[in-house]
Amino acid sequence: MDENKLISFDEHKAIQIEILQHVHDFCQSHGIQYTLAYGTLLGAVRHGGYIPWDDDIDIAMLRKDYDRFAEEFNHNAGFYHFYDSRNDKDVNILFGKVADTRTMVIEGGNTKNLGVAIDVFPIDDMCNTYDDSVKYHKSLRLLKVIDVMKCRKVSEVRKLWKKIFFVIVKLLFAWCPLHQLSLKLMTLYKYHHCPDSKYVGWIYEMDKKITERRIWEEYISISFEGRHFVALKDYDTYLKSEYGDYMKLPPEKDRVPQHDFYKMYWI
Repeated sequence: MDENKLISFDEHKAIQIEILQHVHDFCQSHGIQYTLAYGTLLGAVRHGGYIPWDDDIDIAMLRKDYDRFAEEFNHNAGFYHFYDSRNDKDVNILFGKVADTRTMVIEGGNTKNLGVAIDVFPIDDMCNTYDDSVKYHKSLRLLKVIDVMKCRKVSEVRKLWKKIFFVIVKLLFAWCPLHQLSLKLMTLYKYHHCPDSKYVGWIYEMDKKITERRIWEEYISISFEGRHFVALKDYDTYLKSEYGDYMKLPPEKDRVPQHDFYKMYWI
């Protein structure tokens, strides 16, 4: 491969910022509400941009906004494209990605390789009490465990007993195509019986993160890498639910990228 086509770590971030800017502009012009989320929101609050050792960008939307975004974004997106399991049979993820189609990123996981991308997470209805929301979350655990194990490669599991367990699960559920399972889970999340519930969350997370809907109803402008994007007004409650004492830096051994990007290049 031509070395000039390889994408460096810094260039990767610059491309992500441009994708985020395009998504921001689209959402602003179409009345779709989003927020920086997870490590991206933490980075904006604590560092004014990327967490120094981070390598991705996350945003989130309540389900009604996510579905509008998924339906409308690709109509006039140029070389950017939105992917999720519903619009691409080779994509087996339960959230969305907006990718730069001029690029390619080779990484692990049982889904097609896309370009440099940012992640778009749907925040779904749960229940009107916290306890009921926890029960609902737990009721989907088996399907989520099966999905995770079908996605992951056995080689990624280090302990022998885990490798054996993974192989057994993969064999037991080999009859169920991964893409079909992903679509089933997405449908369950979308058509939950408690619309406009008091509590919401990204249900696929194995470690339950349940928050009150009210924190998803007010937004502010926030600086990220010298540009202004959108964040939850009550980001403090959100970040505490995700990270606890979020202003405290993790131990140095944990300050490493969380993703395996084996190769990134211009097509």
